[in-house]
Amino acid sequence: MQRIPAAVGVTVALTLVLTACGDGAIDAGPVEDGALTSAEGPDADDPEPTADDTDATDDTDEANDTPGEDGPEADAHDDEASDDTADAEASDDTTAVRLYFMAPGGDTPARADPFLVAVHREIPSTPGIAAATLRALIDGPVAAEEDLIDGLSTSVPADTLLLGIDIADGVATVDLSREFEAGGGSLSMFSRLAQVVYTVTQFPTVDDVRFHLDGQPVTTFSGEGIEWEGTVTREDLLTVVPTVFVDTPAAGAEVAGGSLRITGKAAVFEANFEYRLETADGTVLDEGFAMSDHGQGWGAVDVTIPYEVDGRTEATLTVWEVSAKDGSVQAKRATPLVLLP
Repeated sequence: MQRIPAAVGVTVALTLVLTACGDGAIDAGPVEDGALTSAEGPDADDPEPTADDTDATDDTDEANDTPGEDGPEADAHDDEASDDTADAEASDDTTAVRLYFMAPGGDTPARADPFLVAVHREIPSTPGIAAATLRALIDGPVAAEEDLIDGLSTSVPADTLLLGIDIADGVATVDLSREFEAGGGSLSMFSRLAQVVYTVTQFPTVDDVRFHLDGQPVTTFSGEGIEWEGTVTREDLLTVVPTVFVDTPAAGAEVAGGSLRITGKAAVFEANFEYRLETADGTVLDEGFAMSDHGQGWGAVDVTIPYEVDGRTEATLTVWEVSAKDGSVQAKRATPLVLLP
């Protein structure tokens, strides 16, 4: 077992090799996997892409769930802020959230899928929105979401119980039952940790997650020997994120106003990736190149592209990178959406 210093967080091992220059905008995730480590788990030494690299009733803390301007607020003691990356405004009865599951797509010669995927879900509005969102995650994808995304799955055991969640000073302490660490290999363990961390940290009052199991703090997780000290962040779990990761809009979201803002992370050669937005009948609304904000390793993606539709239109946003070695398309992933004028 390997211990990860608190300052570094969790380090995942899984050698990531990046390539790609592209002709379009894409959403992606960092290749320098800051991640958890285990004796046999996915590991990566924070590679940086080069042209040659392509070979490779719970006791939950209740809080105000009134949606902010663009999304829900998280459960919190004193923090009250809107989630400006939510996919849609909530109605009086429901709140739009993102649930993070696992799905095929986004693979490269060096990294095999499945990877994390954000899925749009409307859940009943409640004062404890973070707890309600976690319960929805534990329940897993619904039939409509499985129809929307082929191969959609969850690594969180179905019999996991949410025992409590407390949010203070940017840290969500999530207490789950022991079933959460049962079964599965290292990929399954890293995936379920990422599903919880990404789901909880979508709220603006949460930056880090501290895990408890049956009320006890966790520093060694599961029989895979995954170890960490302190809290876990999104950056600690990049091993299960595709190299072009679209965080928003989430799959199934409705987008209105004639412009589509894409946010996420990418770890692609020279920061370039490509995108295409097209309707169900194959009409291309926009396509081109986009860049992350970092040419070496993982960088943030924040790109806005225009579109024009006359009415409610089913569409797909596809992102990918082009291999710097042989020009092949890789890390390709599609996000189904609904566009409104």
